[in-house]
Amino acid sequence: MFAYLKRATGRVFYGWWIVAASSVMFCICGGAAFYGFTTFFNPIADELDWNAAQISLAFSLRSVESGIMAPLIGWLIDRLGARKIMVTGMFVTGVSLMLMSRVSSLFAFYAVFALMSIGTSCGLGLAPYVAAANWFSKRRTWAIAIMSAGYAFSGVVGPVLVRLIGLYGWRDTLIIAGITMWVVGIPLSLVVRHRPEQYGYLPDGEKQPLSSSEAGGQSKTTGPAARGADYTARQALITRTFWMLTLFGILTGLAQSAIIVHEMPYLTSIGISRQIASWAILGITGASLIGRLGFGWMGDKYDKRYLLAIGAVLQTAGVLIFARISGPGMLIPFILLYGPGYSAQIPIWPAIRADYFGLKHQGAIGGLQALAGTVSGIAAPVLAGWVFDVRGDYRPVWVAFAVATALGIPFAMLIRTRRQRAMLAEGVVPAPPH
Repeated sequence: MFAYLKRATGRVFYGWWIVAASSVMFCICGGAAFYGFTTFFNPIADELDWNAAQISLAFSLRSVESGIMAPLIGWLIDRLGARKIMVTGMFVTGVSLMLMSRVSSLFAFYAVFALMSIGTSCGLGLAPYVAAANWFSKRRTWAIAIMSAGYAFSGVVGPVLVRLIGLYGWRDTLIIAGITMWVVGIPLSLVVRHRPEQYGYLPDGEKQPLSSSEAGGQSKTTGPAARGADYTARQALITRTFWMLTLFGILTGLAQSAIIVHEMPYLTSIGISRQIASWAILGITGASLIGRLGFGWMGDKYDKRYLLAIGAVLQTAGVLIFARISGPGMLIPFILLYGPGYSAQIPIWPAIRADYFGLKHQGAIGGLQALAGTVSGIAAPVLAGWVFDVRGDYRPVWVAFAVATALGIPFAMLIRTRRQRAMLAEGVVPAPPH
């Protein structure tokens, strides 16, 4: 892999520094504000006497806010660049975490969660993926996979947060997390650059000059703009690929959204200790490294549709096992299937979007997909919390989410490939509308 990082001059291509900085930011900041936030669930509920559905609603409201803001954030990324958006996001996320440490009412809790959703959407959402897609073409999926691998290591933050909550309480721990966003997230965001051409580079560190038809930031070898005009967001909305990819994400996202929120409450409800449950977070994110890097490496070599489908099969099996867990030993097969399964689409999804629709409007197109994807982010956590409040058991909802994941597989197979995108430009099939 190191050979990939070296240019002919012996220097590391700057795109890899963007990947590295984003990966570290995902690990530390994403771990505290995303994967590790489930560790605050029970302490907040116990102190403030809120039930599972009430707290889960905050996560759903975060999804609503993120979805509503996603098209605007995507549009801003395309026009202002990824770095400015990411720096703003890290600052806002830090503020929101510190404000959350002072909440005492549900209304304040929801309001601060909405603010945090804006911050994380800017700092940890579309922007780093758009930047990576701009800086890489032939190795695009692999670069995105390495970048997203930071989330795979973010599981270490879970046990750290549990320890800090035990020592200082959840309120002071949130202040520590907020300061971390500033100290770590903002400097790393400043490393990011939006397009390589603005700094005298070409995608992948290639040396050949761009032709006039490639001035929009495309690599001559694999960029879709070299095979036809980039899609605008409006044009993308009426393509089969946009909706097949989006529907796949909605169906597979149900389980993902609910497990992120309810993993620890569910496991403790069936008699597994908080400490073991926190290590399960580390296990999931660690196993996701297999999916991120493995499927990311394969994504530049094999049909991405099949890779998405295989990931969904693994996720389905993992969620079904999750529904039947009766002791710590059953966490192992769940982690080994679910971790690689859900993470397979993380590098594949933005690569398909950039491959098929081009780079010029990928922020806006990704924002529209994120808006549609709020369906799962809104419904899943609240539904899981409501089922537990009514039945005292999470298991039925996990089975339902496993079925939904399986239903997403056919949609993956209906996505058009980059080869079909090239055929569009050649007039073999109808071109995008204008």
